[in-house]
Amino acid sequence: MRHPLQVADVMTRDVITVGEDTPYKEIVALLAAHHISAVPVLNRYGGIAGVVSETDLIRKAEFQRKQERRVLRKRRRAARSKAAAVRAAEAMSHPAVTIDQRATIPEAAQLMTARGITRLVVTHDDVLVGIVTRSDLLKAFLEPDDRLVQRIRREVVVHALWDDPYSIDISVENGVVTLSGDVEQRSTAEVAARLTSRVDGVVGVVNQLNWVYDDTSVSPEPQPSPEYRRRP
Repeated sequence: MRHPLQVADVMTRDVITVGEDTPYKEIVALLAAHHISAVPVLNRYGGIAGVVSETDLIRKAEFQRKQERRVLRKRRRAARSKAAAVRAAEAMSHPAVTIDQRATIPEAAQLMTARGITRLVVTHDDVLVGIVTRSDLLKAFLEPDDRLVQRIRREVVVHALWDDPYSIDISVENGVVTLSGDVEQRSTAEVAARLTSRVDGVVGVVNQLNWVYDDTSVSPEPQPSPEYRRRP
């Protein structure tokens, strides 16, 4: 069975980095030249010291004009510190939020959401290997519908259910999968829908599978699905 997409499959590998002593103005120039919004900051040993982003750098513009002391007291100390930054180590956010390259796309998405950030530093054995952004995580949903049909047939029907590849009818429109046809047990229909929803690139699942026996019922005599009973 094909493994789920990992962070390594969608991340950017050619990562622009800066050192802790990189001047503020040089960081701004790098972001503009490469059309990126953040760069990892490396310490003198090549380790990940933090990340400096446009959000960090914009603090200087925010505090550019002198404000009343009583207003400044309401600002967070960290924000005032970043506003005075002249090098990367003073402007960066640290520690950097990292994720292993073998993590799955859902794991990366959950971490981004939980931390309220738009990018993650990707590591392997604690060494920087890439950067993954929210837009990278959406790449899985660019999979063509016909390719999704093939993958669901192979990964779900054949390898997971151990069934004939064409025992279940599969159609996909704009990433939404419809499963139809007949299976022996209700549990099989439910498992098929659940596994299909986990295939990378699937937007949603419409389960129209009929079953002969409801093996999930507590009744001693499992009954066929209503749709199946109505068939001539």
